[in-house]
Amino acid sequence: MRSEIRGKSILIFGAGLNQLELISEARKLGLVTVVVDPQPDPPGKPEADFFYRVEGSDYDATRSVALRHSVSGIVTGQMEKPLRLMARLAEELGFIFNSPDVTERSTDKWLMKESFMAAGVSCAEGILIRSDEEPAARLKAAPAFPVIIKPRDAFSSRGVFRCCSPEEVLSYVDISRRFATAGDILIEEFIHGREYSVEAITFRGETTIIQFTEKFTTPYPTTVETGHLQPAGLTAVERECIAEVVVRALRALGIENSASHTEVMLTANGPKVIEVGARLGGDFIASYLTRSSTGVSMDRAAIQVALGMAPDLRSDRRDYSMISFIELPAGKRVVRVHDTGDIAAMPGVVFARLFVRPGDITEPVTHSAHRAGCVIVAGSSWMEVTERAWEYSKLLAKKAELI
Repeated sequence: MRSEIRGKSILIFGAGLNQLELISEARKLGLVTVVVDPQPDPPGKPEADFFYRVEGSDYDATRSVALRHSVSGIVTGQMEKPLRLMARLAEELGFIFNSPDVTERSTDKWLMKESFMAAGVSCAEGILIRSDEEPAARLKAAPAFPVIIKPRDAFSSRGVFRCCSPEEVLSYVDISRRFATAGDILIEEFIHGREYSVEAITFRGETTIIQFTEKFTTPYPTTVETGHLQPAGLTAVERECIAEVVVRALRALGIENSASHTEVMLTANGPKVIEVGARLGGDFIASYLTRSSTGVSMDRAAIQVALGMAPDLRSDRRDYSMISFIELPAGKRVVRVHDTGDIAAMPGVVFARLFVRPGDITEPVTHSAHRAGCVIVAGSSWMEVTERAWEYSKLLAKKAELI
């Protein structure tokens, strides 16, 4: 399989921590890695064969890079921002990728909900409040409280809050609108249940579920992820029901060749789809976490799909893995970040990193970018990984010296 693609070039969008494994897997396959990122010195820059600093909205510069290297495909890892540009580029240059229409349905939460409802996919009821509409008047048509308020097209829990009254909704409207491209927001019913995500690869219309992930979040009103555990604690029947609704949701959106990350709430009346990301899951779920629990590299699979090749989805292990994010006291200044090598060397540690730097002021965790670091662990049991994650995350937090 490697001989078929060895020497070809692939255009990778993003060179952050979440794309390190994507770049690495591309090189292992013998591909020439052409990487674009808006930052001048991201972590993945030294790993790339060719690196270009390109703004995420600069279509012409991106197209020029693709043509200069005669790339055979395009791929990104755990990123939402470049998807529209990538869809346009793929349509013009003939790459395998979701079409612009599919991408729009997969990034616009209202179009996504309309697609689900039209296809009979169980999901949260909701209303759209456009930027030129008065929220107080529109709330009369909203679902019963409590509700979730969210931007129409944001990501990483930005601008998402649970509200228990009209007054509370109105207090968050302006914050939520700041994260929406056009200022549109959704008001959705609050679904009671257990929340999971489903990591999958779709190739030529056939979807393979790779793993089920259990999610842990901050206390309401925010809903920021604080950790993820694989495999999720589900029965065989629950897995089957969730898998069925996920496949139907992907078909409703028109996804045919793509990795995906679907958020699902398992309620007393069965699973309901919250959202679908037509991409690899963020928070290192699709990279370190899933590979540690299943042996499947979703990064590699996404590259293979992008090149029109059947992805390697053979699972050679059934272990447990967990990621735990740390939160530091808000309003403190980071004066020193100590070496974390001792934590990285501890039993079961897959990845450990602090995201803060000296001079940073710590913030309350209201969305994912405010989390201060994480540790990913693997082990042979639920108890082993949860105990390791808890212990190591406390040690990691102490590596940031604050005043």
